Amino acid sequence: MSPSLSSGAPIAPERLQVVLWKWRHPHKRDVIFRFTSEWVNEMARMIGAHLKMPHDVVCITDDPSGIDSHIRTIPLWDDFRDLGGCMPRIRAFAPDMADIIGPRFVWMDLDCLAVGDLTPLFDRPEDAVFYATHEPEWPTYNGSMVMMTAGARAKVWSEFEPKSSPDKVAKNAGNNSDQAWISYALRPDEATWTKDDGVLLFRRDCPEVLPDAARLVYFAGPFKAHMKHVRSQAPWIDDAFAKIPPKETN
Repeated sequence: MSPSLSSGAPIAPERLQVVLWKWRHPHKRDVIFRFTSEWVNEMARMIGAHLKMPHDVVCITDDPSGIDSHIRTIPLWDDFRDLGGCMPRIRAFAPDMADIIGPRFVWMDLDCLAVGDLTPLFDRPEDAVFYATHEPEWPTYNGSMVMMTAGARAKVWSEFEPKSSPDKVAKNAGNNSDQAWISYALRPDEATWTKDDGVLLFRRDCPEVLPDAARLVYFAGPFKAHMKHVRSQAPWIDDAFAKIPPKETN
């Protein structure tokens, strides 16, 4: 059964829904960095400062406490949670996400910083766009960012079988990960974002100096933007944080 929307307000079909994910695996320690509700709030303000098109920020979460009231929250479903990792995100490919999230949405991992105008990234006509890092050891499509018209790639959801599908994914593509299955299920010629669009990987593209054309930086792996030793290595991170608008107070 689909989770109900947390708000009775209708979803404006002309507005892009920007989805953030926040949940904890009950049996996994936060060995790298725990993203909190306050970072969800901060990231919403960051997106608002860099995205010049009509949009709403949505958080799919198992714990909405502390999330600002203007951010719509959706209860995280139970589908595939027992598989660990980010496997619940496969559910987002189901056609009924048009009613749950909205007709058009993009999801973004919390381990990123917007450093330039995001509008060219999301103001695109394709019915689905995926992030291609072109890292040889990673799957074709990275699960950090996906944009789609709801249901556009429904086979990712409809063809997934929890007991057999993970075994179909080649070991070098990262078993037990949503991005491995997404890459397996989809064509290799999907529309993508790459570093040519200004979507960068911190450790590869800007560990010290930020390129002028950068728009969005993902901090995949153990080095996160909030860590002091990471910020001391790359002073541009402090500049990016300084541009996030402060929280409004009543």
